[in-house]
Amino acid sequence: MVLRILLALAISIGALIYAVKRSDPPSIACETVNGGADDYNVLIVGESWACDGKLFPELPNTLSERLKGRGVHACSLCFPGRNSRHLYAELVEKLPKDKLYQLNGGKPDKVVFLTGVNDVIQHIGAWSYVEFTRKIVDYFSDVEDEQLVSIPRVNEFGFRSPNLYSRIKRGILKCFYDDCEYVANDKYRAALWRDHPELSMIEFDSFIESYKGHERCYLSDGVHLTDRCAHDYGSFIGMTASLPPPKAPQ
Repeated sequence: MVLRILLALAISIGALIYAVKRSDPPSIACETVNGGADDYNVLIVGESWACDGKLFPELPNTLSERLKGRGVHACSLCFPGRNSRHLYAELVEKLPKDKLYQLNGGKPDKVVFLTGVNDVIQHIGAWSYVEFTRKIVDYFSDVEDEQLVSIPRVNEFGFRSPNLYSRIKRGILKCFYDDCEYVANDKYRAALWRDHPELSMIEFDSFIESYKGHERCYLSDGVHLTDRCAHDYGSFIGMTASLPPPKAPQ
């Protein structure tokens, strides 16, 4: 009986803290390379890996080079600390597409999603990552070209939660959803590939295949890239992202 009560209490606490949202607003950073009347418009949507324009100018520069000098307008929409569930909720509540597209300088030709790190380190459950990743993608269903980057490799063993509340939350959800295992990256990736093989993916491992051996690219928290490697990451996305077919001669 005591064990049942404790289990019910843990589940109740887990459900409560799972629903807590951050209050800081999302931010957007934009940059244009070789601007002109026919700019290729790219929107990056993600968590802290999309913050502060650190993927720029390398990402739009690389795309412009691949597009034979065509202008590229790129914006990165950042939701720091949000897992996919919270990111989707804030898109719906705070950024209706007409408002977002106005901030973006028009409807994007392409959207790239940089999500999943917070899902893994917060241990929200692979099912939740899959469900809300699909919902985020569907939110931009009017955009013809959408791609996701697979969940980046991070070092959760070195990550320190910002406060006691966060540590308790992670501990409960880690055991409730991920068998008390710290490393759940492959589990979450595999769940998305299994349930939605139709999604177009950019393989992060082609950039960094594992944290071990690439520690120089990460800050001391083991989760975020250094500025130098974030700019390299922008080049990588620009080089591996799919492009529109060449335009026929006029």
